[in-house]
Amino acid sequence: MKFFKEIKLSKIFWGLGFILVAIFLLLNALGVMTPILNVIGGVTLLQIILGLFLVSFIISRIVRLRFASLLIPLSLLFMVFEKNVAFVLGMEDENIINNWLLFGCALLLTAGISILTPKSVKYSKKFKSCKGGTKHNQFGSHAMYVDCSDFVERMIYNYLGEYSVHFENTDQFTSGATINVYNKLGEVVIYVPREWTVKESIDNNLGDVSYSGSGSENGPVLVLSGSNELGEISIKFI
Repeated sequence: MKFFKEIKLSKIFWGLGFILVAIFLLLNALGVMTPILNVIGGVTLLQIILGLFLVSFIISRIVRLRFASLLIPLSLLFMVFEKNVAFVLGMEDENIINNWLLFGCALLLTAGISILTPKSVKYSKKFKSCKGGTKHNQFGSHAMYVDCSDFVERMIYNYLGEYSVHFENTDQFTSGATINVYNKLGEVVIYVPREWTVKESIDNNLGDVSYSGSGSENGPVLVLSGSNELGEISIKFI
């Protein structure tokens, strides 16, 4: 367990995915998989690739003990193999359930469980120890203005909302100051001065971390760390 905790979740996801795809392709080339695939109604190569990557992601979530976020990938896995499930169950109609309804229910269940489940110990400890305090936002819209004259560290938590980060007194910014971001099913936009450079190490889990514009390679360093789950984090240089 200690080994997996030291590896970024994204690396576990991609690593397991590539390994499982390679194993399947080898077994399929040797004819080992043919009898198995015939039993479940045949499977296309695209189904296999999508399925293996989803399974690897599910395993990575289990390893990290993040069970609430299993429902969405499980629903996607069912969608990929829905016709095979119908075949095994002897159902004439391959469309067992409306995919949009299934995905919507999985999303609602994930949101509900996440609200009722205490925050992970890992991030709770970070919240309590953060020198600049923690700024929470749930379901709404929030803007945080960071005063660089005393900026050492900030922690922000955004759930199903919109969160923007701005900087004031940027001429007093100290290189190496850190923002820890925990974003789940929401959108976070961080506006960074072009004179700065960004060192980012955010765990991205089925979300998107994007950059707009570019900073200075020799400028003071802003450190961004944390986790992005099914959300979007945008870093915009202005």
